[in-house]
Amino acid sequence: MTLASPDFLKALIYQAVLIAHLFSFAFAIVLVARADLAMLSGAYHAGRRDLAKDARNTAFWLAMLWISGVALIGMGIGFDLAAIMANGKVFAKVTVVAILTLNGLFLHFYAFPLFAGGQSKITNFQILICSVAGAISSVSWLFASLFGVARKVAPFLSYQNFMSVYLICLAFGLVIALTFARPFIRRNFTASAQPS
Repeated sequence: MTLASPDFLKALIYQAVLIAHLFSFAFAIVLVARADLAMLSGAYHAGRRDLAKDARNTAFWLAMLWISGVALIGMGIGFDLAAIMANGKVFAKVTVVAILTLNGLFLHFYAFPLFAGGQSKITNFQILICSVAGAISSVSWLFASLFGVARKVAPFLSYQNFMSVYLICLAFGLVIALTFARPFIRRNFTASAQPS
């Protein structure tokens, strides 16, 4: 096989798209972690961090993840729905990323305006909803990455296995969010809303 062969060029393109996918994930996960900390600490509501800018940047990197991820699927197993559904790892990752994206849209249109300082008060119900959405976001980001690197165990696991682990961890994430994050958000949101 030579460097000019079609097989090498395909492998090179696949490798380049994979690297773009990994870099997109790295930038996105750092932004999400910083945003989570800013929401928990009340930094967005107090105006110490720009939520609109962070939301735009995260949306950009999530779009890059979708584009590069779809390209990887196309170059790997193709776009046949039956083939995607037969591959537990790929189908689980697509499912989790779809949940992540829908949850991200909810956060963008519901939670972000609450934390951006547009309201002087936030209700306990709004804090509850934001805590649940935050837990879904955190667990989904974690599992999208774990499913992505599960190449060695993937042949032994079905879609149901992958999703069962995800749902169990999501339940734990919700318990942690409601037990620890919700009171923390309430306390920091109230403090950030106080006039300085």
